[in-house]
Amino acid sequence: MPSPSLPIERPVPQQQRSSRRVAEYLDTAAGLFAEVGYEATTMTAIAERAGSSIGGLYRYFPDKPTLALALHRQYSQEIEGVWTPLFKEAKTLSAAEFADRLMTRMSDFAAKRPGYLPLLTAPIQLKRDAASRRNLRAQFSKAFVAKKPSLSQDEALLAANVAIQLMRGMINVCAESDAKRHPFIIREFKKALANYLSDVLRK
Repeated sequence: MPSPSLPIERPVPQQQRSSRRVAEYLDTAAGLFAEVGYEATTMTAIAERAGSSIGGLYRYFPDKPTLALALHRQYSQEIEGVWTPLFKEAKTLSAAEFADRLMTRMSDFAAKRPGYLPLLTAPIQLKRDAASRRNLRAQFSKAFVAKKPSLSQDEALLAANVAIQLMRGMINVCAESDAKRHPFIIREFKKALANYLSDVLRK
């Protein structure tokens, strides 16, 4: 009686292995940025902690700024999930509730991704692409018009820009401050945004 055939071990596709390796490098770099800061983190340290040769790391990232920009792009894509549900709820929320949820979601996002705040203070140029920025402004302005239909397009876009700048301001101040001060900083920016939106969206 022939023995049952053993299952064929299928090789992992090269692209899948590469994607997994890139993710490991980015996660490792994020952890080191959080622990010792961007400037003190070296490519050698990233490779060693990731269990890789330095040549393996350079295969995907020729230098640290390139790796940091890739990590920033990843965060920018993930952050869309922070805003999208909030825009759907905006019409039923008061200005204070909208401000609270927006700032809370952003601070939670930063807390769960240790490399996010250190990247913001790194001496490299980090910018969201123009299309993403336009889309974010459009989503905010659409949410504000849903809340107050009498807002003109210009008024809604201005309110969107102010809200976005306040949100970024909170994150940047947190990035430059000790973690113990973050709750106070978040609370103050929530109040500032709530007061501004209360005035803009008053019917």
